[in-house]
Amino acid sequence: MSTAIGLLATLLYLLTVGYLVVSARRQPPQAGKPRGPLILWAVALLVHLGAMSQLVLTESGLNLCLGNALAAALWLVAALLWLASLRHPLAVMGVIVLPLTALALLVALTCSGTGRVASTPYVEIHIMLAALGWAFLALSTVQAAVMTAQHRALHEHHLRGIVRYLPPLFSMEMWLFRMIFIGWIFLSLSLASGLVFLEDLFAQHLVHKTVLSILAWIMFSVLLFGRWRFGWRGSRALAWTTGGFVSLVLAYFGSKLVLEVILQRV
Repeated sequence: MSTAIGLLATLLYLLTVGYLVVSARRQPPQAGKPRGPLILWAVALLVHLGAMSQLVLTESGLNLCLGNALAAALWLVAALLWLASLRHPLAVMGVIVLPLTALALLVALTCSGTGRVASTPYVEIHIMLAALGWAFLALSTVQAAVMTAQHRALHEHHLRGIVRYLPPLFSMEMWLFRMIFIGWIFLSLSLASGLVFLEDLFAQHLVHKTVLSILAWIMFSVLLFGRWRFGWRGSRALAWTTGGFVSLVLAYFGSKLVLEVILQRV
């Protein structure tokens, strides 16, 4: 059943992407519009959530194999972008985010990992904080990359592709640093909750996640301070955002990739 639901969600995501492209050509980007694609997007998110509830929630705990973890994380990214699009003209960025979400869901449908994470209220709080931080910062990284392309296109006076339908660069930059700040808060809370809820944050199986997460926290802290104190923007902001996000990806998914894909262990 979860496979059928997951395939339906994948199809809905791809239909939403096509609908977004067609709608963007008809009207300029606006907050909460185009309504048709946003409604279809919401349905895809609900169907995706239904599939993930069957894949992740088990009687013995949370099944967080690599595919499930990626699909859950990208569901959060897609959901956050959908919410942001209700108040800001950012829906067109779904053309980038939604295909990645659909791909992650397809990977989850093939996930055969049997590893479980003990499902206790405290551990779940820590996981949720970490996931929210990752989602906001992932969306920030995508937007920073899009803004770099937008800045280059404006400088060369040659607008094409998705850049033609983006909001003004000033609005994009303002929303970018808001998302980074929110993601940084959740990342800080996840590190703090790890210190409180986990017995040993620097145990052998957690030390790499802890070190890389702290490194990412430092990078985003430096970026936010540089933005506040020196007005950092453009390529410098992209470099720090990408560096911090890469550290988070390695922290959250690096070990799963090595164990489950390369070493074929769970």
